[in-house]
Amino acid sequence: MATVIIATNLENEIRDIRALEAKIAELDEMKKEKEALIKSVLDEAGVEEMKIGAFTVRFTNIVRNNFNTTAFKKKYLELYNAFIKQSNYRKFSIV
Repeated sequence: MATVIIATNLENEIRDIRALEAKIAELDEMKKEKEALIKSVLDEAGVEEMKIGAFTVRFTNIVRNNFNTTAFKKKYLELYNAFIKQSNYRKFSIV
């Protein structure tokens, strides 16, 4: 049997979550700016790897092969449907 704990003021918890989300977004933007600076240095130097102090920084090209499910579904709908696997999950959101 599950125990349900009801907080006296969930609205404050939600406000805290929103404030944390804003901080995370701000920090993520700062991180992206710093990464962009380092990437530009690597690009200008024409290298994919650079030793910077105690760190080795890499900015490499990656080639990846992906399965095109959209095209496969259009061409082989019955086969596609034969391999569909349904899954369930719970999604938490604050709107």
